[in-house]
Amino acid sequence: MKVRNLFWMLVVTLSCAVVAYGKENPEATVSYEKAVKQLKSGDLSIDFKALRVNCSQSKYSCRGDSDVKKELTNLLNTDKFDEALEEVNKALDKTFVDIDLHYMAFIANMESGHKDKAEFHRSMIRGLLDSIQENKKGRSTDDAFEVINVNEEYVFLNFSNMRVKSQSLLEKAGHSYDVIVCTDMALCANNCETPDCH
Repeated sequence: MKVRNLFWMLVVTLSCAVVAYGKENPEATVSYEKAVKQLKSGDLSIDFKALRVNCSQSKYSCRGDSDVKKELTNLLNTDKFDEALEEVNKALDKTFVDIDLHYMAFIANMESGHKDKAEFHRSMIRGLLDSIQENKKGRSTDDAFEVINVNEEYVFLNFSNMRVKSQSLLEKAGHSYDVIVCTDMALCANNCETPDCH
């Protein structure tokens, strides 16, 4: 395998929804609240992309607080799973579309023996990630992945096992795109002679 096969250029569009509609759009807020209520009842049959986009236009935050995430990481790393569950549930009440928070909730529930709840968060992660990828490959602006914030972009790349090598901004037809060159770490695992894999 040649080294060049380990690299992928991905194009991600940064959603212009907030610019176009403004934050605290009442209709988006109502739609978002309705979908979150449905999800919390255990009904996962929603449009996850609409959930994310509505969040970006609503009065709600779509990205969890970085200090809270650091605290949660520390609690998980020190096996304080009950405390982590309490804190992550509070964080999700404020920011229900943050994939990182659902991942932390998944770990805390698994380690605490709450397998049904862990499976719910696994399904949330899958639904949110799939709604970013859809049927796209991210090879051009016409086929770009759509994210609602930069944090979501990096979480998506991380779950896709991609390490960012370089990044540039492209403006086209009123949209902003991140053009990202990534190392595919899954391919690296099979070709560890290349220095970029370490």
